[in-house]
Amino acid sequence: MRLLKGLVKCFSSYDPSWSQPLELMSSGVKIGLTMLAPTIAIILIGSILPSSTMTPASINYDGLLSSSLVDSFSPYTAQAAHISLPTSSISYIRRLCTLSILSPVTFDILIRHFLPIMRLTLSRLVVVLMSRKSADDSAKALISQRVRSGRAKRRRGYDLYFPPKQVDKLKIKQRGNVLIPSLFFFPGFGIDHTAYSDVAARISDCGIAVAVISLEPLRLAHEALGGGIDDIRRLLRVAGKDVSKYYKHETSSLIVEWNLGGHSMGAYNALQAWAASDDESELPSVILKNKKLVSRMGSDIVVWAGGNLVDGVVPNLRINRRPPLRVLVLNGSKDGIVKMSPQQKRELLSRLPKSTTELRTIKGANHSGFASYDTASKKSSTFAMNGPRTISLEAQHSEACSQTIRFLLDRYK
Repeated sequence: MRLLKGLVKCFSSYDPSWSQPLELMSSGVKIGLTMLAPTIAIILIGSILPSSTMTPASINYDGLLSSSLVDSFSPYTAQAAHISLPTSSISYIRRLCTLSILSPVTFDILIRHFLPIMRLTLSRLVVVLMSRKSADDSAKALISQRVRSGRAKRRRGYDLYFPPKQVDKLKIKQRGNVLIPSLFFFPGFGIDHTAYSDVAARISDCGIAVAVISLEPLRLAHEALGGGIDDIRRLLRVAGKDVSKYYKHETSSLIVEWNLGGHSMGAYNALQAWAASDDESELPSVILKNKKLVSRMGSDIVVWAGGNLVDGVVPNLRINRRPPLRVLVLNGSKDGIVKMSPQQKRELLSRLPKSTTELRTIKGANHSGFASYDTASKKSSTFAMNGPRTISLEAQHSEACSQTIRFLLDRYK
């Protein structure tokens, strides 16, 4: 049930056509609360009243329900008022409640108010399940090799890629503490998070810890499905502990600063999650041990293959905060999904920080080339939507990682 609620909330935030079914469902809930619940309550009250001659008309409804309304709702309700305490039984009360629930009004609520949203939800669920894309074999082999070498750790909720310990020049000092720039990365729609092993490994090789978030089982990046600010707070603690343990013999005073990033749908989630954190007086942080080990949220956002959806999706991030928020938007010139017109670019930039936003394009890059799921993508009926990539997958990964590394490390120069 929680997953279905999350699915509804996720798709309704992207698709305006969900508004009418949601309004019908909301009105159905109100009808049920104002008519069905009081009817069942009357049955229960009538069954325990001491008088065996009590009738629905003699019950004080406080102006909420009239006896005629109760009678018209279900013909079985009136019978409950004639049950005295000695003769009543749980099974009989249960039967009366069941008969009242199975009334014409109940069926009207189900068919007219709940069926449209149920149909829409099930149809989208089918799309989600059919759109799942597994990682290429090379990506699976790479994460396995990194785990064996100690440069990566697989957890239930994320894969964590560690920077090399031995390269001291990559460590950043801040007020006497060693600071490790880090990145929480949210996958795109339906994509196995293992597909990002190559890009995550490349970024980590340059001194940035990368946690690629697992969004199983639906693989949808949304606050209601594992991508919310509360989930990030949990990740700050558990992923921060993993990074601190990795460096435990290197330093006793460590700051792990987690910036947010994502690919496609995951990129929008990164923007929304950071906006949710801005409601607080300061960005979330967790003290891991004796105030010497801190895991905190950073002020950089990396957007891969996103930005064409603005209204209702991209929050207003033009805010005054110290340190200032910075945003990198990196798209491919051959992306068949993210096609941004000049008007869309202006709308996007109007929501992002004016002086600290970079909008860049990789020539020849397409939508799926930001990860390693080409094999699964080519088997999909929507493969053409990715766009015709005119550079190699290795070249797109190299350029995307190079731009991201430069952007993230620029803050600490």
